[in-house]
Amino acid sequence: MKALIFGGTGFIGKHLCNELLSAGYKVSIVSRNPQKVGLSGSGAEVVQWSVSAGPLPVELLDDVTVIINLAGESIGNRRWTQPVKEEILSSRVQITQAIVNAIKQQRVLPKVLLNASAIGFYGPRGDAEITESTPTGQDFLAKVCRAWEEEAFQAQTTGVRVVVVRTGVVIGDAGALTRMMIPFRFYLGGPMGTGAQWMSWIHIKDLTRLIRFAAENENMHDAVNAVAPEPVRMKDFCNTLGQVMGRPSWLPVPGFLLKVVLGEMSDMLLNSQRVLPDKIRKEGFVFWFPALKNALEDIIQQ
Repeated sequence: MKALIFGGTGFIGKHLCNELLSAGYKVSIVSRNPQKVGLSGSGAEVVQWSVSAGPLPVELLDDVTVIINLAGESIGNRRWTQPVKEEILSSRVQITQAIVNAIKQQRVLPKVLLNASAIGFYGPRGDAEITESTPTGQDFLAKVCRAWEEEAFQAQTTGVRVVVVRTGVVIGDAGALTRMMIPFRFYLGGPMGTGAQWMSWIHIKDLTRLIRFAAENENMHDAVNAVAPEPVRMKDFCNTLGQVMGRPSWLPVPGFLLKVVLGEMSDMLLNSQRVLPDKIRKEGFVFWFPALKNALEDIIQQ
């Protein structure tokens, strides 16, 4: 099978490319910066395209079985000023729109479009358990995810199966975990905010396996929660992280300070989301890393 991946240069994208290549897929990566892909010699083909270059060339979809869209401006690199918020939203919607428009022009359709999303779709929910049937929230991230997903679902009008993958905090060798580890290295680690908020997470190996599972399983459609089955509270996450790193977790970061430093972006760290992977487990997917400690040990102690 041939997979066409948008956003293959990012943390998740690189791991996913390796997962698909190892499973025998032919992989093509669409990137605005091909030189940054970093998969030379892997067997992946790299093609250059960006929204600013015009419509997505329809010939890129020839013989493609699976389209995976992970592309979008990072939400964690800059303070969320109004222009940055507009870029976060538009980058996701415009790329997805271009993909859907190209699909609509195909005589031979791909079998499935897997589009990234996030558990931010649900907004803050306190201690309530969240499944795929939980309605959307009303904050900025929820609105971004909702608009992103709505654009992806337009491909269903062609008969293409669409799966949106609502991902939690990804435990891996880059991304959120590496940033959280920094204060612990200097014995300054601790929970953010009250520490009582729920964190829903997933190991990068389980995430890439889950995406491939969803691509290959025709029963998978609509939204799927890409999170481990055991969400934890922030304080427990930090205690476990400190234990695995051999460091104390003793210095909480007050919520008001995060709001001063990060502004609205602090919502990602302070909001509580207790998300469960109901749909993927009912389809028989087995997590390699259902428990946080084993997941952290696999990444940190390798």
